[in-house]
Amino acid sequence: MMRIPTYRFSGWLVLLLSLITTPAWSFPPIHHQLQIELEPSTRFAKIEDTIRFKTPPENCAFYLHADLKVDKVPEGWQIKTSPGLKKIEFVNKGSAPCPETLTLNYSGILHDPSLDPDDSADPSSFFFSGESYFYPQSRAGLVTFEMRVSLPDPWQAVSQGQRLDEHLSEKRQIVSWKSSNPSEEIYLIGNQFQIYEAEHHGLSLYAYLLQKEDALAEQYLETAKSYIEFYSKLIGPYPYEKFALVENSRQTGYGMPSFTLMGSRIIRFPFILHSSYPHEILHNWWGNGVFPDPEQGNWSEGLTAYLADHLLLELKGKGASYRFQEMMKFLNYVHEENDFPLSAFAYRDSMASQAIGYAKLLMVFHMLRAEVGDENFLKGLRKFYQTSKYRYAGYEEMRQLFEAVSGQNLKGFFEQWIKRKGAPEIRLEQASYVSLEGRYDLKLTVGQASPAFKLKLPIAIWTSGSSLGEIHHIILDTEVRDFNFQLSSEPVAVRLDPYNDVFRRLGAKEVPASIGQTYGAKTVTVLLPENEERDYLKFAQSVAKPERIFSGGENISYPEGSLWVFGKDHPLRKIFTEQLKKLGVVVTEKGIRLHDKSYPWDNHSFVFTLPREDQKKGTMSWVVAGSAESVPGLMRKLPHYGKYGYLVFKGSAPDNRDKGAWPSNPVSMQKVFKDEIPLLLSEQKPLVSFQPFPK
Repeated sequence: MMRIPTYRFSGWLVLLLSLITTPAWSFPPIHHQLQIELEPSTRFAKIEDTIRFKTPPENCAFYLHADLKVDKVPEGWQIKTSPGLKKIEFVNKGSAPCPETLTLNYSGILHDPSLDPDDSADPSSFFFSGESYFYPQSRAGLVTFEMRVSLPDPWQAVSQGQRLDEHLSEKRQIVSWKSSNPSEEIYLIGNQFQIYEAEHHGLSLYAYLLQKEDALAEQYLETAKSYIEFYSKLIGPYPYEKFALVENSRQTGYGMPSFTLMGSRIIRFPFILHSSYPHEILHNWWGNGVFPDPEQGNWSEGLTAYLADHLLLELKGKGASYRFQEMMKFLNYVHEENDFPLSAFAYRDSMASQAIGYAKLLMVFHMLRAEVGDENFLKGLRKFYQTSKYRYAGYEEMRQLFEAVSGQNLKGFFEQWIKRKGAPEIRLEQASYVSLEGRYDLKLTVGQASPAFKLKLPIAIWTSGSSLGEIHHIILDTEVRDFNFQLSSEPVAVRLDPYNDVFRRLGAKEVPASIGQTYGAKTVTVLLPENEERDYLKFAQSVAKPERIFSGGENISYPEGSLWVFGKDHPLRKIFTEQLKKLGVVVTEKGIRLHDKSYPWDNHSFVFTLPREDQKKGTMSWVVAGSAESVPGLMRKLPHYGKYGYLVFKGSAPDNRDKGAWPSNPVSMQKVFKDEIPLLLSEQKPLVSFQPFPK
């Protein structure tokens, strides 16, 4: 599944917080009345902004981008120069307070933070945000606004909130937006859109597309209705005046208040409608409806992933496998040097930070749900949303609300999972039983790596006469502990954490080899073919240091770590061929036979990841490109397929034609006494019984 990043805390907020001493979230929102005359081809704008304080602070300062020129500095104000910004500061004369209203007129070329630093402009679109500093920003972190934008027809401008008006005047498009609900920043986005509109229970819905596509617009508008209805029922009323899908020629996936900005290629993938799209819709509740307190860490990405990506699969009976995949990400990308606690997570800037702020945190919410029960978990979520909407809130406020609805003391739980980095490493040390007077006494020894976590750990026990495992729970809070069970039937097998309910570092033998493990390895060695017409060098340079790139090397001994092996005729091909044959994959002179399908070498690209054969830790990924033209596409796409062990692509784009994961083996978590029955588990009950799309 393609994952699209959504960034809640951008660089502008970090920079602004570094320039001020009082927390931005401690002030009431300020209101901006913006009049903008914009020339999109050059990004030149003339702007008038009337700023109104609800409660004027004792001292005030505003920040504009350094490229903007203030026409006239109002009396009592002065301009100071800061690195990259202009600082407009009120000079307090005697006892004069900060004024309630300030009007500034300024002009210049607006900064588009979505552009590559080497690009001076993109004449086809524009994207301005808080990071652009196109409006004066203060230490009051939240804003409301009205914005009137004038730009040449047929350009259109989109922002958060409610569209008040749109009309033509002297060949210029005049668009007005109003946001009465507080937001963290103001967005202004534009292109030559085709606009589609709908309504759902009084809520305005839009699709801003770059070309006329009635069917695509209808799909997104109808799908939005279902997910907005679903999450309104799950959490509480939708918090904004509209929702819009806005197509972007740049391949983004951003969730803003009341709209999502998604790339042209992305929105045309059919699976996006029920994966990334609901994720971005849900961000209107978490992240854009309730704002994470930056001092406590960004909880919104993990909670959104849990109630979108995870819940939608849980409703299909696939929650356990999804949780396993998320824990695989943590294993693949997080190690001692790049690990950090959830309280330090701000936004995704690497695969490791994504594995912590998304994967680990969604598992923590899953464990919180198990701790308080489904009913209290839902009550806590709804109460958190109700009491914190349009405000900054953190884990501390969350803890207090879940304690109130459950009657439990959750301080230890939040301390352990939010402020402590790392993951428990759990193993079944021993399992044995004896028959005594018509019953069976089962003894388990369960261990974990030091220092110990406190865990509520599920255990499945299978007994003779029933293929369904019975679930028990234990508390493991030491490095090693014995547990005893008295059973009326003879035990057949036991397994720790059968549904993958507990966040942990998966055992090396438990996890099938995947390309994500090769990408995430601390030590990476690249083996290039000696004679190969494909240009693999750029790929090699993107995944390994120059001193770790070698040519050939059938008999060379390499250190522990992962290997990238490139080329159809590389000397290590025979090692891959032998291992793949055991997994049902046949390598021939003509191509690959997989799942009773044959794929020729010509115009097909292949990736296979297997454990190293030389008894050293790590994986080896064999990459065979169908053509030199397909290599850049493989470089771009493969990081999105991290959970897979094998991949087949076709063409120079290249397009995925087959993919899959190798079987897992819970060897360190399971003991089978008698291999006489299938080890089945009953279906887990999902968090809610209702669906976004009723059957």
